[in-house]
Amino acid sequence: MRAFLFLILATAIPFLIQPSALAQTVTRSASIRQERQIDENTKIVDKKTGKPVSYKEYQDLLNKDRDGYHLEAIIDEYGKESAYTLRPMTQEERETHSVRDYDTSLRPKVGEPMPEFVMKGIDNKVYRLTELKGHVLVLGFWISLRKPFWGPNQAKPLADILASYPSKADIISLGILQDSAEAIASVMATQTLPFVPIPNSYTFNQKFQVTRSPSFIVIDRLGKVAAFVDGQDYDQLNKALQAASR
Repeated sequence: MRAFLFLILATAIPFLIQPSALAQTVTRSASIRQERQIDENTKIVDKKTGKPVSYKEYQDLLNKDRDGYHLEAIIDEYGKESAYTLRPMTQEERETHSVRDYDTSLRPKVGEPMPEFVMKGIDNKVYRLTELKGHVLVLGFWISLRKPFWGPNQAKPLADILASYPSKADIISLGILQDSAEAIASVMATQTLPFVPIPNSYTFNQKFQVTRSPSFIVIDRLGKVAAFVDGQDYDQLNKALQAASR
């Protein structure tokens, strides 16, 4: 059996996908790297028809036109790429050899229920949205605790905002990170973070269509989206938390 290997490089915007000879390289940065393997056990469906595409059919398509098709990840509530949809590349994508996987119109909508998620924190607790109702949640999308994504002042604005709320507000702050648990633990040995880090969770950025770092999603006590803070607008974040924690 031959498997296709996808190399994923992660960063802030723009999120670009560049096809290679037999696979596709998702370019998001020059410093963070992930791997994705496509094999006979991978679930692929045709985006237009909804019909399943076998691994052999996928191979045959790429052998005939190596730059002609693109796989879009379907990310489940655990942040896992559980399946893929297959679609032809557009003429522009063929010419530029780049694809945008993000569609901001698909972001969670303010006032609507937040899509279900299940995240395991560095504290070994499982944070399941349906079990967190009654709490105000802050999801922070940070990419990494390594340079150039993280510095000594990165935590302060969020920490200052959270410190201004009494404990009765019961705010749970979670940090979405690409880093491993080991890498996060080494940082926490010398720093206090204003969130519970969620290791190996970068795919939630794509699931929720987050294109800037840091960005924040505030979820109210009923599990509805109170705010989608696109970028580090801490005034907007503070106002959203004030409204959601009343």
